[in-house]
Amino acid sequence: MRLILVSLLLATLLTGCANVSRFEKGPLVAHGEQIDGSGEPLYYVVGIDLGKAGDSRPLEALLRLSPDSPPVSIGALRPQQVARYLPPFVPPPQWPDSWKQKSRENDAYTGGGFHIVFREGRLLSVGICSHCAGEREEPVVGTPDGQHWYALPLTRQQVIDVFGHPDRVHKVNEVRY
Repeated sequence: MRLILVSLLLATLLTGCANVSRFEKGPLVAHGEQIDGSGEPLYYVVGIDLGKAGDSRPLEALLRLSPDSPPVSIGALRPQQVARYLPPFVPPPQWPDSWKQKSRENDAYTGGGFHIVFREGRLLSVGICSHCAGEREEPVVGTPDGQHWYALPLTRQQVIDVFGHPDRVHKVNEVRY
């Protein structure tokens, strides 16, 4: 009986540590936490992996790659267009050589809270982040109709407005990509 009670206590405590909200919608995963004094989770990182099948609604969302760039839907991103607004990604010097070599197989661009990867002209992934690598960025995303624009981090309702209703929202212990 004591073993059962200890097991239940541990399970309860470990479940209570799950403080990261994970929002899933087809190829999109967004993570949010209570940051900047918010009373609700604010979604500060959004990842879209086009290698995953699923709902295409996230690809209809609009991005502003820079304050002077025109809006573009995620599904319409092309390397030449992204290169006008974001510099090429340069792997950090501390990365192992194998990671650096793998990153050179792709055309990647990063800046302003965006990380966009292509291979042979085909979009592979889009990362959008406001609180990453110890820096604060304000990448801007818009609803597919272009009527509403939001800088990350986003409230849950803003994530829904831009990318659509979730397939699943659940708590996790840490952000995993």
